[in-house]
Amino acid sequence: MRKNPTRRAEERLPEIERIKHSGDFSRVFKNPDFRGVCREGKLLAKYNQLDFCRFGITTVRKYGNSIERNYARRVLKEIYRKSKHLFSENLDIVVVLFPGNYNYHDRKRQFMKMLRRAKLVPSDT
Repeated sequence: MRKNPTRRAEERLPEIERIKHSGDFSRVFKNPDFRGVCREGKLLAKYNQLDFCRFGITTVRKYGNSIERNYARRVLKEIYRKSKHLFSENLDIVVVLFPGNYNYHDRKRQFMKMLRRAKLVPSDT
């Protein structure tokens, strides 16, 4: 996979802050400490033993083609990167995206709604 050379390193989500392995996803799915669900997706979170939060995204099986799935993941990863300052605790956060024709602002509103329902951020955020 090629990296965009014009994008600065501080504008990327660092590799260590990404959940990649199936075992890490399974640990969050089996016994989440926090859960936030809305029509557009599901957020699950579990405390980790690290000094930082990690983030992972998955989609349901019937979520369009690869272009649509990757676009949705890219958008949500950027939303998380810009709002990760809201998390003071060490969490593994996994978001399951449901299909729909949503843009950046729609996904941001949905992500914040899931965070509020999971009680990870205050209601006035």
